[in-house]
Amino acid sequence: MHRILWIVLFMLLPIIALGQSCTTYVVVGAFDRKSGDDIDDLKPEDFQARMKNAALPVVSAAQDFSSRLVILMETDGMDGNTKLEDVENLSTRLARELPRGKPVAFGAFARRAIFTRGFISDQTERGAAISEIREEADSLGKDVSLFDSLHQALELFGPHRPGDTILLIADPYDDNSHRSAGELEKELLASGTRLLVMLRQRLSHVSRDFLWSSHDREKQFFSDMTYRTGGAYTDFNAHFLATFAWRGYMLGIQVPETMTKPRKWKLRFRGDAAESYRKPMLYYPEQLLPCAPERATASASP
Repeated sequence: MHRILWIVLFMLLPIIALGQSCTTYVVVGAFDRKSGDDIDDLKPEDFQARMKNAALPVVSAAQDFSSRLVILMETDGMDGNTKLEDVENLSTRLARELPRGKPVAFGAFARRAIFTRGFISDQTERGAAISEIREEADSLGKDVSLFDSLHQALELFGPHRPGDTILLIADPYDDNSHRSAGELEKELLASGTRLLVMLRQRLSHVSRDFLWSSHDREKQFFSDMTYRTGGAYTDFNAHFLATFAWRGYMLGIQVPETMTKPRKWKLRFRGDAAESYRKPMLYYPEQLLPCAPERATASASP
């Protein structure tokens, strides 16, 4: 009798272990590689998530979400450069016009950085706050503190929320920061913040000091961090600025309650979605964050 009881308990252990789970949330961009268009109307069952050899249930997939966005724009080098002035003017206008209800903070940087007071969802209030930042942009200095400014942008978020995103409009150039690329890499990955990058201008040997200094560390940082955080890297694109931050899906994924640190994971399509889109472009972070404390509730009753 005791032997049978132990066998039954042994068989139930995997089920009990699987039941001790909670839901973490992550933003995923899904695009058709052939057309470049968004892939719409996907359901939770269209996604397959795995962590090593374990399947992670995808329990929700919402296209309508309002995660926080910081737009951080470089203002150095504007004097006499009409192309950069056009980028600044268009970026500022589009930031003012982002949809009502979307929490947006706006910052400008050169030697130092300045930001709006927190995230603003009301268009009128946001527009006025951005105008104040724009008026001070000329006083930010001539050097560039790229990594220090990104650090300040990260600090605006405080405790992480799913989908937190920084959109950086800048050149891959830093000549004044106290923080290194490596330090910023650790901060971004630990925070779970997504990095989107738009270059202000196409790079050439006549830009800044690129003739004698390649600034490889900054270029590599841009490339690595956009990929590893689930973001994107592009030339200046007004449509990208206006839409990318809230395109895609907010996925709810069940993970073990015992997961306390970010873990590497994989995501792909399955079922009909996998048949329809053989090679989709999926933008998602390299590491999946553990559940936030307020969400760490068991998904199954004991």
